[in-house]
Amino acid sequence: MSKNGTIVNEWEKLTALSNRRLNAQTMCNPLKMQWSIDRITIVGTLRKNIYYHTTHDVLILDFEQLMRLNEGNGYLKAVGNNGWQLLDQYEENIAYIEILKWQEGKGRIDFNPNKISQFLAGSMKNFIHDLFLEPHFSRADIACDIIDVPDDFITQYRVVDPVSFKPIYGRSGKLETAYWGSRSSERQIRMYNKKLEQERKRKIVPKEIDTWWRLELQLRRGKATDWHAMVHESLDSFASPHYLPEDVKVTDKMMITALITEHSYWGQIHRNSKYKYRELLKQESQNDELTNHLRETFSESADVLKKELDTWLQGLDVTEEKE
Repeated sequence: MSKNGTIVNEWEKLTALSNRRLNAQTMCNPLKMQWSIDRITIVGTLRKNIYYHTTHDVLILDFEQLMRLNEGNGYLKAVGNNGWQLLDQYEENIAYIEILKWQEGKGRIDFNPNKISQFLAGSMKNFIHDLFLEPHFSRADIACDIIDVPDDFITQYRVVDPVSFKPIYGRSGKLETAYWGSRSSERQIRMYNKKLEQERKRKIVPKEIDTWWRLELQLRRGKATDWHAMVHESLDSFASPHYLPEDVKVTDKMMITALITEHSYWGQIHRNSKYKYRELLKQESQNDELTNHLRETFSESADVLKKELDTWLQGLDVTEEKE
């Protein structure tokens, strides 16, 4: 085994995927998995009177007047008739703000909290508080970065729910991105090669990182409010077909492998068979080392994530956690 609990070098010598296991010391390293809030959308009623302090006066403006006044200041850029981009000092988009066209008096703000510095984060929170009455989440993306787990190990995993599945493969034929559920649905799960994405954007990836995948849950509307339960529910369906108990029939293992390989087959088998094979995979996920470590690290991070979400709504609870 290499230093710091990294993946055992014998990985490449193993030929049978069903024999592969993650090293126990690797799975205990908290730095290998990092949970975060990757995207937030807040919707609320726009305040009619916003107090805007200038050098010599205090103006009372509505939201659109406030945005128009600040257009072209180097940080705010108009997009269409009802939207604005908030840019940082490097002109990178950190937030999008708009007046909702079909909901009179409503507005929304969409942003990635990881791109906002501590100073701007505080300012953004005050801005949201000053901008909205009764703000609530309409979207929250919960993500986990999975570091130094071999590519061919993690690409075995699937979400075994009755939702659409869209895999994207690179020129090498290897999986780069997988989507479960439609983009407009209340829950979409995405798993993608984060290291590859960063390299394509010419971002610097630390040399000590061999592989880097991101598992991301995009939650909308009620699912965003119930984010804690949604993460656990999703992980209960995150499974690999290679670690089924030995007493599972070979024919059942063959069927599961086929269903994992060609997701459209789920819609062509009898509902009793669907239930049977999903239950087998979900039972497997309860004993799977990778999935259990995802559960453990999420449980360790849940209070921090909840606190972060709460502070964006100025202390209002975003969820009542369910055990």
